[in-house]
Amino acid sequence: MRGLLGILWVAAAKATAFSASNQKPFVVPGDTATSTVTVEPPLLPVEWEALGPFAIGARELGVDPLSAYGGFEVISYSDSDQYPSELADEGFVKWFKVKTNEDQTVGPVNFPNVRWEFNQDPFGWTSVHHATYFRGNFEVPRSGLYVVHFDHVVSYKIDDKAYVGNVYGYSHSSGTPMHLERGTHRVYICAVMDVRLFGGQIPPKLVFSGEFMPVEEDLPSRNIIVYNDDVITPEVMDGKLITPFFSLTLMNTYVAPAGSMKTQNYSSVNDLSSIDMASTQFDDFGNPTLGRQEMGQPGWVQILDVRAVSNDGTKLSATIPVLFSLKLAPGQVYPLPIDVDFESEEAHGAILTSIHFEIDFYDLDRKDHFVVKSAQFPIRMRTWGEAYKITFLDYDNVVHYAMALPPNKPCSSVGEARCPVILALHGAGVEAESPFWTEAYKRQDYAWILFPTGRTPWGFDWHGPSFLNVESALHALSHLHGVPPLIAETIGINPDKLVYSGHSNGGQGAWWMASHYPDRALAAMPASGYLKIQFYTPYYMRVGDAYTDPVFRALMESSIAENDIDMYAANLAGIPILARTGGNDDNVPPLNTRRIVRLVNEWNRDPHSVHLSEVYGQGHWFTGIMDDDILSEFLDKHLDPEKNPGLNHPPLPEAFTISTLNPGSTGSKGGIKILQLEVPFRLAQIRVHREGTKWILNTINVRRFGFLKDSRAKIDTWEIDGMVFNEPPKIGPSYLRLDGEAEWKLVPDLLWISEERYWSTYGPAVQILNHPFLIVVPSNPTIIPKETYHRNAQLIATSWYLYGRGGTQIIRDIDVRDGIAAKYHLIVLGGPKDNLFTRRREKEGGAEGNAKLVKFLETGGFQIDRKKYEAPGTGMLFLAPSPTRTLMGMFITGIDELGFKRAVWTIPFRTGLMVPDFIVVGDEYGDPATGWTAGDGNPYGGAGTKGTGGIFAAGYWSNSWEFDPRCGYLK
Repeated sequence: MRGLLGILWVAAAKATAFSASNQKPFVVPGDTATSTVTVEPPLLPVEWEALGPFAIGARELGVDPLSAYGGFEVISYSDSDQYPSELADEGFVKWFKVKTNEDQTVGPVNFPNVRWEFNQDPFGWTSVHHATYFRGNFEVPRSGLYVVHFDHVVSYKIDDKAYVGNVYGYSHSSGTPMHLERGTHRVYICAVMDVRLFGGQIPPKLVFSGEFMPVEEDLPSRNIIVYNDDVITPEVMDGKLITPFFSLTLMNTYVAPAGSMKTQNYSSVNDLSSIDMASTQFDDFGNPTLGRQEMGQPGWVQILDVRAVSNDGTKLSATIPVLFSLKLAPGQVYPLPIDVDFESEEAHGAILTSIHFEIDFYDLDRKDHFVVKSAQFPIRMRTWGEAYKITFLDYDNVVHYAMALPPNKPCSSVGEARCPVILALHGAGVEAESPFWTEAYKRQDYAWILFPTGRTPWGFDWHGPSFLNVESALHALSHLHGVPPLIAETIGINPDKLVYSGHSNGGQGAWWMASHYPDRALAAMPASGYLKIQFYTPYYMRVGDAYTDPVFRALMESSIAENDIDMYAANLAGIPILARTGGNDDNVPPLNTRRIVRLVNEWNRDPHSVHLSEVYGQGHWFTGIMDDDILSEFLDKHLDPEKNPGLNHPPLPEAFTISTLNPGSTGSKGGIKILQLEVPFRLAQIRVHREGTKWILNTINVRRFGFLKDSRAKIDTWEIDGMVFNEPPKIGPSYLRLDGEAEWKLVPDLLWISEERYWSTYGPAVQILNHPFLIVVPSNPTIIPKETYHRNAQLIATSWYLYGRGGTQIIRDIDVRDGIAAKYHLIVLGGPKDNLFTRRREKEGGAEGNAKLVKFLETGGFQIDRKKYEAPGTGMLFLAPSPTRTLMGMFITGIDELGFKRAVWTIPFRTGLMVPDFIVVGDEYGDPATGWTAGDGNPYGGAGTKGTGGIFAAGYWSNSWEFDPRCGYLK
């Protein structure tokens, strides 16, 4: 059993969109595109000292059972010492040694004193989760630059520094550049067995691997490498590119020597006297192009231009389709978007079967130009009628792709101007372009089938960035790229007439989208989908819960509860649903599907409203699971114009309920959208009863809502919470009831958006990823070393690329002009004594600034409400409004370097990680690097680091960006 797709996803994942056969992970371009490194690389330790296994909860960070005894890094190896672990017989585990395999993998590791099956009988898959610690020495034969990869670990340490690991084993993982001196080095691994990643087999197969890839320095490429196994190329149909967008991933492997970063002495944001402003050029958003970044920034480079060259040597017109200057900081990875004009005169007559690129750079320290070349990439040919690839700019200006299967017949032939779209959401680990997946669906007569990626094979469980990727793919499909001109007008798409479908993780995604955006649903067809992450791998074995106030635990869990489909089941009422599962599915057991079917039937007050197709004797995947007679009959009922004239949405029920925990991730039902909650991140509902053309609304925890469009049912009069309106509702404006008041009032304008939180600023912390963001580092810090800020900015950029295949920029505080803050979310590193932008936002004060959220103290600590946090090792992450109030900043600061790093590692780059609007962590919350500690925690805590139990404060800001004790917790 594997992950969420069982028997087939591993094979399917090999058909990757990012890989070309027999290509190396990257080349180091010099005078040609194929100059490579011949230096013998370091190898993993021959032998590891290991200790484990120890119980750990699903997606649990910040907890370490060894911290109470001094921490793994300082505990001496012993043949006799034992440490408590509830997983093992007699309750203790011992040290052991394990050798690295010839292929540079480690494991699988056997634990003879653990009866996994016996533990699993009462506790299920969650008892299989565990953490094991490894450490060993490795030899570096030559001092130099290396790009280091560790697969299937969340993070790792080399000597005293921590780095992000490639926990999913993605082919597009970037690794981390680092300078290693010749000699012996120490590596530390905390390998976590996660059932969602590695499957629930007994015994569990814990395996990880590592690689050190040498990079030649001082080549003409200036340490810029091209990841040739992470390229996205469009396809060709009828001799033409279907879409113009390519993606080529670059990494700046420059590593500054320790302590070498130059310092500019600026006392304020406006103190720019040392800058030659006459020579500084700015782009449309106020971002400096070649001026400011030249000041003492070794290793920084700017991407100036790109050229494309076809297989026959034809030079094609190519541009970088972004409106801002692109700079690569040392250590940064970036998937470069490229727009190739195949319709230009230069391309006339060219037959495109492969392509390579030449990128022009400007060295911002040496102040000269250089060129980097890529490898040659093949271009696939397609024939009309088969599934084909469309590439597009996603919401963060990074190129992604989706597969599209066109309809057999023109929708216009039956009187429809635009066709519905079936969203086919893949399972975990599957590439959207894999024939295994695209051939699982039958081509429809009057509907497109869209196979989005969700950004990566695992994505974000089709929430957040993955959902936005689907929206971008729908928008790209609407342009009908690749469609023959003679039929383009007959098969346009209607993005508001969707059939939500998918398998496994994609089945969960189909449930999620239908329950969160019900007004767009023609129907839903989820297969083998789980109900919520806690139903796949339960959270009840989380170690930190033993130290956590249950009220606080509930507050933390509410940061991921917006993805609980059972809580949103009311929104599914009235939608035609065929729910499919294999009767013997031991991966996502049928209980998941049966439960959500029961809930929806209850909301419909009809025990048979949802069609449950449980296929006897079948497992997680079987032939026909997405395409057999039962599913075809269901789709025909809703997509065949003879059976559904006009391809209309289903009628609204006479009574229905709208539920949400977060307006930022929930659309409308019946044309009604909840815009604000009275108490953020507590369940809000509007219950609607229709009596002819009169609608009766009753609310729970709703502060503001609106009618976004004309409903499918006519409204002449309506009432809400007993207040009567003798006219139809206004479309567009909002209706508001202030706290403590009984009456609702119409708010005719949108001025409230500039003063209060609304859907795009509602949080929680993960919502910072739902809009293009920049990382702001201090130019002249005084508390925490500049190297620490830059290395953690690199870590954030690498994590966004790894988990979301996203791209961002690292900029300095003196470069944050108003145009930048008005266009981007910002992740701002450092408090007001280090970061000038943080200081600016604090001093602006009042309703516009951060002062009423967090007060920074002269001692270096900070205060929320009346609670002060001043202990060493304390760090904080919090959301705050941008100066324009329509976007957000995520501010990350620490009393010292240790506290700052602790806070950085709480950024929720993976689903299931619980981080509200703000969080304060200290010496009882794990190691700043890996979630396990090198020290002993707080000596007065008595238990080392405690995960959630070691969090000092967390919660959600109010609608007016203030602390609210109803949704905040201060320990």
